[in-house]
Amino acid sequence: MKDVAETLHLQKRGGVWYYFRRVPKALVAAIGKQFIKQSLGTSSLTEAKRLRTIHDLNSDALFMAAEKEGIGSGKGSKHPVLPLATLTEHIRSMIAVMDRQAANKLLQEPPVDRASLKEGQADAEYELGILTNPADPRQHELIGRAGQRLLDQIGADIPDLSKAAKFEEIVRRGLIELCRRRLDRYADRYDRPYYDSLFDPARPASVTLEELSQTYLAEKEEDYHLNGVSTKRLDKIKASVAVLCEMIDGQMPVHAIDDDVVQRVRSLLAQMPSNRTKLYPGLPLGAAIERAKKDGKPGLSSSTQAHYLEILRDMLKVAVRKKYLTSNPAEEVKPLKKDGVTAAEKRRPWTDQQLREFFMGSSFYRSCAPGATKPYTGKDRDWRFWLPLLMLFSGARPNEICQLHVDDIARTPMGIWYVSMTDEKVGNSLKTQASRRRVPIHSELIRIGFLQFVDRQKQQSASARLFPTLKPNKYGNLAWYPVKRFNEQFLPVAMTLEERQSLYSLRHNVRDALRRAKAPAETLLAVTGWSPSGKAVSDNYGDPGNPDHHAEYVEKIGYAGLDLSFLYAPSSGT
Repeated sequence: MKDVAETLHLQKRGGVWYYFRRVPKALVAAIGKQFIKQSLGTSSLTEAKRLRTIHDLNSDALFMAAEKEGIGSGKGSKHPVLPLATLTEHIRSMIAVMDRQAANKLLQEPPVDRASLKEGQADAEYELGILTNPADPRQHELIGRAGQRLLDQIGADIPDLSKAAKFEEIVRRGLIELCRRRLDRYADRYDRPYYDSLFDPARPASVTLEELSQTYLAEKEEDYHLNGVSTKRLDKIKASVAVLCEMIDGQMPVHAIDDDVVQRVRSLLAQMPSNRTKLYPGLPLGAAIERAKKDGKPGLSSSTQAHYLEILRDMLKVAVRKKYLTSNPAEEVKPLKKDGVTAAEKRRPWTDQQLREFFMGSSFYRSCAPGATKPYTGKDRDWRFWLPLLMLFSGARPNEICQLHVDDIARTPMGIWYVSMTDEKVGNSLKTQASRRRVPIHSELIRIGFLQFVDRQKQQSASARLFPTLKPNKYGNLAWYPVKRFNEQFLPVAMTLEERQSLYSLRHNVRDALRRAKAPAETLLAVTGWSPSGKAVSDNYGDPGNPDHHAEYVEKIGYAGLDLSFLYAPSSGT
């Protein structure tokens, strides 16, 4: 049985390969049929796969046009406008077919004598003379007839005059190639398979960067969908791909992307302003770079530049796999501009003084203490109170906490209370697979009344969320609003934030606290979801995430001078 990928969109009937592809259900009405089926006129799988590339491009363009503009192939419909690179591949395919037909005809009907041989040579030389003489009016007729026949066959239009001229020139080159090959056969010359490098049979198929990007994104979308990766991650990649297509020119043939192109992208990334679309909405990249220089705006961080280069590298990997490129010019490329800040310093933990200022000195936490003179009764009380505390003693991410349900809090047979971080419930998502974990609940949280709070929330529903008032954003993130409020208002009011500090910094406080407790790498992974380097396969055996194994280290999480006893709830025993 052949590899499915090898014969994808290909069917063999009566010794001849056919291109066969199902039309997406949503586009059947616009296109006017359920399947695209066309004979490839060859019994060779190698040739069929080469021709499949052309038909895939044509079908993708047809589907894209039908989806965006309602363009189909039914009665009265318009034809899609294909990129020049796609049209070039169609011309190459047409020339290959015509050359094969001419060779077969010569084998089946060879010249009967020298006179008929001379006549065939004269015909080829006569046509070659027309095609190479720009002053011959018959040249346009020959090119126009061949070009229109191809456009009718593939169902495409060329409304742009400059593109039409380029298209006609490629057709002319193809017809010249045919004449020269015919003359070689008449002269019994078989020492060269081609004259014009554009018609080299071994030349990789030519697609545009934009077409390649669609293939890349389609693969990413399928991968992310099957593996439960968030839509936000995919949208970020789509936005990055759009920027790369702007930098390179989406209509550039992929085979033309070389080291010079990659180095230009590298240079532009080093100059591109951070938050470009917010600072300069609607401005082209070049203009935005110039404005940013005048305004003194900071550029992209090294890690963000690396993100763009990684996507470019992955896109070109697809091109190599599809044989559009012979090698990947972005394979080893790194950001041109380096950050002056190490990875470990990207986000800084709060200082012990800041922890005391926020939790012990804040008027909000004082107003939440049992017996407070003026208790805080705002609607945001629950998440505003518990989110920082849970982060401080668990290292959990904000959204991991905000999406918790009451039944995510459970107890082991050994009596250890823990919080289950999972993406199995509807609407839940986690950053990585390592984020699925069970985190022991610190006794300080229990003394402050966390279990009592969970019991109160259970009265609403056995599966209710801990913080039911929170509403998700378009990506399903429930923490977007609390994080915004903390970073923009609650934290600055209660304490003086330093550079690279935010609510998320508490996660780094926990990591430092576990280091002080000399927690093993296995605990860092089980409690915070940080994957240690050099992890052995055997580390996954048994139940490495069992809360009973890690409770002693979580219990050692502590901070100098931080006394939260004023928040202890009455009768909050374990």
